[in-house]
Amino acid sequence: MVEAWADVDDVLTYTGEEVDEDTILRAQDIIELFCGTTFLATDNISGRNLRCLNRAVAYQAGWMPSRPDLFTHIDVDTVSQDGASHTPGSVNAALLAPFAARWLRRITWRHKPLRIRRRYGETDDSDGPRDSAVADDNKVWIPM
Repeated sequence: MVEAWADVDDVLTYTGEEVDEDTILRAQDIIELFCGTTFLATDNISGRNLRCLNRAVAYQAGWMPSRPDLFTHIDVDTVSQDGASHTPGSVNAALLAPFAARWLRRITWRHKPLRIRRRYGETDDSDGPRDSAVADDNKVWIPM
């Protein structure tokens, strides 16, 4: 069994493309790179996010066979030839399938800012930025 969020049947269902398990593994690796987690964390991912990851891998795997140079192309910003020019729609346009990118944008952890909760009764009496050495010296340190 392939350790991926999608399988060959998912790719066929959503894209109409027939791919092998090797293509799915390569697509899985690319999606893991862009989503910031791995298949090993599947047990800790919500059903909604697993659905998004399933579709992202399926669309990526269906898109990759038509890009034989995906792993060998040179990264460029602009192409101009015979008066015609090309500018990609995004930084990763040559690496990530358009529908895979859309599904990845729907993953919930990509939208949540880091939240730091204060302890009950703790007040914000900061003397400046938390990474300031001067502010650090002005604080009274209390052992935990």
